[in-house]
Amino acid sequence: MAKPRTPPERSGFQCAQCGQWHDELLTDIACGLPDAVFALGYLERYRRARFNPDFCTLDETRHFIRCVLPVPFTHRDDYFGWGVWVEVDRATHDLCVQIFDTEGAAAVPPQHGVLANDLKAYRKTAGLPVRIELSDEHRPLVYLLPASRHALALEQRRGIDGQRHHALAAPYL
Repeated sequence: MAKPRTPPERSGFQCAQCGQWHDELLTDIACGLPDAVFALGYLERYRRARFNPDFCTLDETRHFIRCVLPVPFTHRDDYFGWGVWVEVDRATHDLCVQIFDTEGAAAVPPQHGVLANDLKAYRKTAGLPVRIELSDEHRPLVYLLPASRHALALEQRRGIDGQRHHALAAPYL
């Protein structure tokens, strides 16, 4: 009689919320526009905003750049990336436009701004101050300030496990 085969190692986790086994979940969620722009009706947005996938200006007075807010996983080598918009001053916006997609962006000192999106998984996130790190290879990375006690800042510093990963991704599945 043959020995029973040992099932192969499965990656993933069993969710305490839904009881299902999840092999893989979303690892990023992107906000399409800054909340202030998204809230406008179609015609108002057309009249008042200029935007592309990386930059946005509202009423020629408010300036935004698209960034990734990484939250590291504790259960694997990777991170959950929130694609967020960050409101910055005009000088920072213009600098980012100027060096976009060029070598040397990583040598630019960190910039500062505030989150321009409320993320469903947390209490109010719009307006939280952030540090922006520019890159030669990908969208700027954004980090909440070390003094922040907001739940998002704590998760960004400590990381999230598989259960929390599912909780973040579940509303978007």
